[in-house]
Parts: sequence; C-alpha cells; structure tokens
Amino acid sequence: MDCVRRAWLTLGSLSVDLESTTAGYFCSSLDLGYPQVRDVTSSNPDRDGVQDRTRYMGGRVVSADITALAGAGARIDAVASTFAPFMVPSARPTLHYILDRPGAAERTLTVRGSGYSWPVEGPFQRDIQLQWLAADPVARDATIKTATAYAGSSSSPGRLYPLTFNRIYPAGGGNRTTGVLVSAGDVPIRPMLRIYGPITSPSVQFQNVASGGVIIQPGGRIDFAAGFVIGSGQYVDVDTANKTAWLNGDPTQSVLASINWQSSQWPVVNPQPPATSPGLMSLVGTSTTGITQVLATWQDGYLS
Repeated sequence: MDCVRRAWLTLGSLSVDLESTTAGYFCSSLDLGYPQVRDVTSSNPDRDGVQDRTRYMGGRVVSADITALAGAGARIDAVASTFAPFMVPSARPTLHYILDRPGAAERTLTVRGSGYSWPVEGPFQRDIQLQWLAADPVARDATIKTATAYAGSSSSPGRLYPLTFNRIYPAGGGNRTTGVLVSAGDVPIRPMLRIYGPITSPSVQFQNVASGGVIIQPGGRIDFAAGFVIGSGQYVDVDTANKTAWLNGDPTQSVLASINWQSSQWPVVNPQPPATSPGLMSLVGTSTTGITQVLATWQDGYLS
C-alpha cells in the first residue's frame, strides 16, 4: 500500500506545497502541535488538589522545517521566497494536509504567520523554518456535511371545495422529517443553520442520543419569539459557533433580538464516538408549507 502524505498552503488563488521533489525541496518535519489549554482552576481550600473547570482550548502553534537543495534542482533562494505571501501576519492562509491513515482524509487549519526564517548560508542548501498560529485550534475536515429537517405543511394541499359530506383529510399537506447529524470527529460540532420560510414562531431543536435511540441529553435549541415571521422566499442564518443570526444572510439585518433567550440554548452536537448514535434536529412552527425547512451545515473537527 502506498503511503499517502501531503501538505500544502492556499491563499486566494495562490497554492504551494510544503514538499516538491520536482522543485528540489523537501519537508523534513511538519509539527501540527497541540492546542493551548485554557486552564480554569482554583485551589481547594481545605484539602489537596484543585477544582478543575477547564473546558476550552486556545490557539495552537504549527511549524514546518523545509530544506531546498541546489543539487536536487532547486533555486534555493526562490524556494524560500515562495512562502513569503503565506507568512504575512495580516494574511490568513489555509494549511491543508493529508496523512497516511484510512480514507486519506484531507483536513484544514486556518493559520497566521508567526515565524519565518531562512538564513543565507552558502549556494547549495537553504534551510527554511515556517511557523504559524492557528487561532481556531480545531482541524476541519475539508468535506462540508449537511442535514435537513422539514417542518411539514400546516395547511391542506390542493384546492378547497365546498364539500360537506363525510371526508377525512390529513392535518398537514407535507410530512415533517427529522434531520440526522453524524460527526466522526474528536470535538462537538456547532452547525450553521439556515431556516427557510414561510414559518411563524420557528423553533429548531436538537437531541443527543445513545445507541438504541435513547436520548441522553438535550442538544440545545433556538426558539424565536412568538409571532416572529420568516416570510416566503426569506431565510434566517443562525451561526451557532459565532452566535449570530441574520435575515437573508445580511450582516446589517440581525435578528438576535427576536430570539427567545429564556428558552433558547446554543446547540452543541456530540461527535459519534462518545454518543454512538447521531444527533437529531427538528423544526417546528406555524404557517408552514411543504418547503419550510432548516438546513444544518458543518465540518467535522479533529485534534490531529
């Protein structure tokens, strides 16, 4: 079996590999680091040990050591200069990497340059050291996943006729469905939600379940205030990670004030390994049609 291992940087239309045998340079080390742990502790007043309430991570430092060899066909100073656009502190390039593991999954980190060294020592070899800080320490799967839940129509389908004899019709013209969120990552996911109208007083609800379908804990919910309307042809984007809510995706039209914060809780969906079953998502509200739905999008998150 061939070893699949590759790492490269992208910034807009620019792209450069950390190793290119054809260009005569080689990556001797790529250290993805470990996220800084944001310790939250306090001393126990009357016994040994501490009270540890640590939950979150800080940034992570990523570094790469690259050697350019003139004997391998490299213009060694040109190779060093190739990485300069990715090391500007104001730039936010993306580091992509594939390691030798099942599926050869591609993962990404958004980084910011924090160290760039390439001492000029002779005409035959150039040793290049690159260092970045990943403000978001979670490596994201390059694949964007989605799940959809339909609210179901609150009105009868078809035309209305003045029939008075015995007939029974279903209460809704569309079926309500549950969205299934499955993550194989290491960390919980906080999805982006797009709620499509028409719907009045929408509520998006999540549940984390164990094997066999047993609910182990609520996964959070976003309840809008009674009477809040998302009209036909409109949608609301709710970013559960950055805690924003915009009408039609427009940052100038925030609808955070229309969320019922007494009953809402930002959703967090457990990854599959600890939960052993997916998270479930549902949408409820009134004045709905067959197209009323919520679309969740996310990328699985990893530490490695």
